[in-house]
Amino acid sequence: MTRYASKALAGVGTAEVMVFLPWIAGGILVFLAYRKLAGGEAGFDLTGGGNVTLPTGLPYPEYVYAEIADREFNAMNAYGTDTESLFSAVEGLTPKELIAVASKFGKRASTISLFPGTQQSISFPRSITEWYDSELSGADRTRMKAIWAGTGLY
Repeated sequence: MTRYASKALAGVGTAEVMVFLPWIAGGILVFLAYRKLAGGEAGFDLTGGGNVTLPTGLPYPEYVYAEIADREFNAMNAYGTDTESLFSAVEGLTPKELIAVASKFGKRASTISLFPGTQQSISFPRSITEWYDSELSGADRTRMKAIWAGTGLY
């Protein structure tokens, strides 16, 4: 131990250190539980497959629907919601195409991190309709539900 460390610890007894151990252990347990719920032991998976099967016989290649899903996510992910972009991306799509968008969206967590430079997120992975519910209200939510009405998903 260095001379400075021994001076810093001088006068600190075992009893004082023992007071903090339950708090440290509790913090570790909370972090491990959060990590398990937010993406598993291997890391924080901020995206994942959803339970929506990609339809067959779509008029455009799959990447088109993946790009629309990304556009929807980007319109909702940052602080605030870009409703103009959100609606313009999905208005005019057929129910089958909307299902393809939901399939490509899967489940995504916010990429706004609690700790800059890390993969931890401030939310759990959610489906596109769960994102709509968290981001839209009133007339906007009613409008989005009308767009998705023929899909059976929202």
